[in-house]
Amino acid sequence: MERADYIKTFAMVAIVLFFSLQRGYGPMLGFLLIFYLVSVLYNALRMILRPEERARRGFRLAIWFVALALVCAVQGHWSNASRSNAETALDKILAYKERTGAYPASLRDVGLDGTYLEDQWRLRYWVQNGKARLAYPMPLMPLSTYEYDFEARKWRENSY
Repeated sequence: MERADYIKTFAMVAIVLFFSLQRGYGPMLGFLLIFYLVSVLYNALRMILRPEERARRGFRLAIWFVALALVCAVQGHWSNASRSNAETALDKILAYKERTGAYPASLRDVGLDGTYLEDQWRLRYWVQNGKARLAYPMPLMPLSTYEYDFEARKWRENSY
């Protein structure tokens, strides 16, 4: 593989990783999968038709596979961390409700920093007309949220 091939491949991988490794950019994963599948099909066909290109194209596919695996792992971590923080807040809210008979007015009342949770995880909690609401965006789906239904005692998916 020539030096220019390395530079082009690693430059594209760096750009894709810059955008797709950030929290909240889970939908980029779907775009990457489509791009990767098209790339695999194209390169597989080229490798069959031109055996002299097998090593170079195989190496490029391996680089992209590692990048895609890294994105999947990081976005999976963000998804699990979002849910974990939401479950922690939920447990504290429910414990407060059981102890006092009413929902807390804010997350600060249960010992959590609501500003931090909203800034870091976009986790929102509010009470409206005596009904508590807890929601956070789905990390891997754009314009969708998880919202806890306190009456049914389960998480719901909402798409807007």
